[in-house]
Amino acid sequence: MTETVIKFENITMKYGKLVAVKNMSLEVKKGEVIGFIGPNGAGKTTVLKLLAKLLRPNFGKILVINKHKELQNINKNFKSLIDIGFLIDIPHFYNTTPY
Repeated sequence: MTETVIKFENITMKYGKLVAVKNMSLEVKKGEVIGFIGPNGAGKTTVLKLLAKLLRPNFGKILVINKHKELQNINKNFKSLIDIGFLIDIPHFYNTTPY
């Protein structure tokens, strides 16, 4: 049985009255590669920002496996994200110069 490494449980994220993500649940198993496909405004970037802890969900919880192989709430232990890399949206430094 493959272990779960990331788990979203009933995540809801609102920007004011706009609901960007509604009651989303997702499990990612060890070794899986996933992608988010959808139209603009579907909540793809919001989900990744929630996982990166750049946003905090209005409801639900996000669990990530820790070094002890236990799922832990990222809001209670930020260190569980230390081995995860993120590139969200277009980096702003691409269109800049050092001069």
